[in-house]
Parts: sequence; C-alpha cells; structure tokens
Amino acid sequence: MSRALVIFLQSLLAFAVLCGLFAQVVVIPTTAADEAELFPPYESVRVPFVVLAIVFVLCLQVLAVALGAMLQKAGSDAVFEPGAVTWTNVAIGAIASGGVVLAVLFLYITFGDIPSPTDGMEVLGLWMGAAAGTVAAAGVALLVVVGRHWLRRAIAQRVELEQIV
Repeated sequence: MSRALVIFLQSLLAFAVLCGLFAQVVVIPTTAADEAELFPPYESVRVPFVVLAIVFVLCLQVLAVALGAMLQKAGSDAVFEPGAVTWTNVAIGAIASGGVVLAVLFLYITFGDIPSPTDGMEVLGLWMGAAAGTVAAAGVALLVVVGRHWLRRAIAQRVELEQIV
C-alpha cells in the first residue's frame, strides 16, 4: 500500500474522530435540548438517549483509531505480525460495544415509555433502526472475528515459512 494512500486514509479517519468529538460535545447535547424544548415530554428520555448516543460515537471513534493503526501496519508491510492481532481485537471490541449500545437502546425502547408528539411512528422507526443496527453490528463483528482467525493463521504460516527458509 502506498505511503500517500495510507496518509490520506489516516487523515480521513482523524477527521472522522474529530467530527465525532464535535458531535459528542456540541451536536448531541444541543439537539437533545432543542427537541426537549419543542416537545417537553421528551425531557424524561433525554439523558438516557444522550448518554447512549455519546457512547455509540465513542465506539465509532475507537474503531477509527484501530483502523488507523491497521493502516499504519499495512503501509509499513507489517500486517502479518502479532501486533496486528491486537488492533483487530480492539476493532472487534469497538464493534461489539457499539452493538451492545444499540441493543440497550432497542430494549429501552421496547420496554420503556417513550412519548411521541404524533402517532408513534418516530418511536417505531427508532425501534426498527436499533434492531437493524444491532443485527448489523453482530454480523460485522463476526466477519472481523473470521478475519482475525485468518490473520492468526497467516502469521503462524509466515513464522513457519521463515523457520524453513
């Protein structure tokens, strides 16, 4: 992988982390406050939703850092070294944590009393989105687990090949 491409992709990931930080500090709390002002019954669910949103964005930021580290390894041709497995584990943890946050949101919506200014379609959409996100996160985590298994096998075969040569 060319060095210029690695730097470009890492720059995009760094920008995504900074955008996530801006969302955590400014966008999410402000939007929640504005929505609670427009529809006062939202005040009862404002804090849990803000906390879940901030933690979810944090999971995405950790995933971006892990991807950046893997890009660094790809740029220096060190992908098939044991340190790469560590960053793969971090990525799996971030994906799984994001899935858990979505599952908590799904359960909160399912068993909680969420007010709605209209006929409840917003709550239904949020419920379906949380369910779909949970399933998608589980699927992506499983794919990365399979990739980690392949990476471990490739590292073991590389070590064996180096011993033979």
